[in-house]
Amino acid sequence: MKKIFYVFAFMFSFVISIFAQENEITAGLNALRSGDYNAAFNFYNKFLSTNEKYAPAFYGRALASYKLKDYKKSFDDCKKAISLDNKYADALFLAGLNSIELNDYKIAIKYFTDALAANPNNTKYLYSRANAHYFAQMDSEAIEDYSRVIELEPSFGLAYYGRGIAYYMADKFPLAKIDLENYISLNANKDNLQDEAMRILKIIERANK
Repeated sequence: MKKIFYVFAFMFSFVISIFAQENEITAGLNALRSGDYNAAFNFYNKFLSTNEKYAPAFYGRALASYKLKDYKKSFDDCKKAISLDNKYADALFLAGLNSIELNDYKIAIKYFTDALAANPNNTKYLYSRANAHYFAQMDSEAIEDYSRVIELEPSFGLAYYGRGIAYYMADKFPLAKIDLENYISLNANKDNLQDEAMRILKIIERANK
């Protein structure tokens, strides 16, 4: 009888432990959604102290660190998530965003490309890779990615801005003018980039006189 009691007691303890861990994951997710990134980090950190094989927890902690602007810590957790699931598109994407912040644009391109292998028509991934190409001074590749974003999502204003800037840097002023005007028409100043777009348009206007 005593042996049976211990078995049941162990099982009950195990259930409580699993429930507590699930609560930590849920609490971490809720903290992320509410913008309490320090709390989210702590919840995921507590979960991972007893379970290091759950990729989404590493991703959750990575996302909290990214929001806290600790890009190196976030990148390291992304790599841990990817080591557990090498097709984890969100973790690959976040690793790319961290790489941009760490000024490692070639690595960012690799991670965005890996994320796109799982979801080739994801405009968020394509736009981010376009930015990485632009920062790496790979203008033709950037233009190709921005163009694909616009093809898939014609209302994606920032893609017009990015392509317009890339065209401008490549001295393709007429194409830059069209894209920057489209950007202003679509996004106005909601990204705080309208003044810069207008400045470049004035430069193009003067160059054409």
